[in-house]
Amino acid sequence: MVSGRWFVGAFLCLFFLTACNRSGEEAYKKGEELWEAEKYSEAVAEYEKVVSDYPKGHLATDALYQIGNINYLNLRDYWKAIEAYRSLVEMSPGSPFSPDAQRKVADIYKDKFGDLKGAIAEYQRFIKVFPKEADKAIYQMAQCYVLLKEFGKGREQYENILKEHPDIDYADDVHYQIANSYYLEGKTGEAIKEFEELLEEFPDSRFAADASFEIALAKEEDGNLQEALSILEFLRGTYHDERVLELRIKGIQERIAAKKRPVPPRVLKRKKSRKNS
Repeated sequence: MVSGRWFVGAFLCLFFLTACNRSGEEAYKKGEELWEAEKYSEAVAEYEKVVSDYPKGHLATDALYQIGNINYLNLRDYWKAIEAYRSLVEMSPGSPFSPDAQRKVADIYKDKFGDLKGAIAEYQRFIKVFPKEADKAIYQMAQCYVLLKEFGKGREQYENILKEHPDIDYADDVHYQIANSYYLEGKTGEAIKEFEELLEEFPDSRFAADASFEIALAKEEDGNLQEALSILEFLRGTYHDERVLELRIKGIQERIAAKKRPVPPRVLKRKKSRKNS
């Protein structure tokens, strides 16, 4: 009886140990420990064992995500990070980590490589694979277009967000970006209109002071100095950068004063005639 129980116990231990090894839990746990010890390259090696030895195990996608994160955030090896993130999305688009992985690929192109067109392509891929979470990717894509000075394309994307995702909690932000794109493009009239609509629809928005400030700048550029000055003076005590505000107020005051200053009569200098020798 004892020997029989021992056999059953040994069999069960072997079964659970084999199951554990098949899923890669041992290597995954070791990877976590190495990461916590800041041994990043060694941690990646352990996570890679999980992926290579147990590609169909339930930890393979988690390990790919960790490989991507360590290369991105700790080792600054962005190409290896991209490779891991892309493998994760292709292997398991339904993984809870996949949307963030694809977003990070786009962010690397945008923020680390400065490749705005490459970033746009990656955000477009995100929208295709994860349409239910597309609004933030569209927002980032719109920003890329604005940075490329393709203002019309940027506004089109911002407007798509408002059309396709009307219940977002950052609609005021999107309206502000649309208005700001007009200002950056030099279309001050359209910018003023959009900023004023933002203030009317979202009077308590965190962008309200900035919108008013940019209305003042647009009016100043259009030559409406007194209107611009009145808006800026009204912002005292509410605008986030008092130093910039006061410098702008002072600049406009000087321009107004210069216009009021009488112009001195023009003095014509007579050419001296040469004396005949």
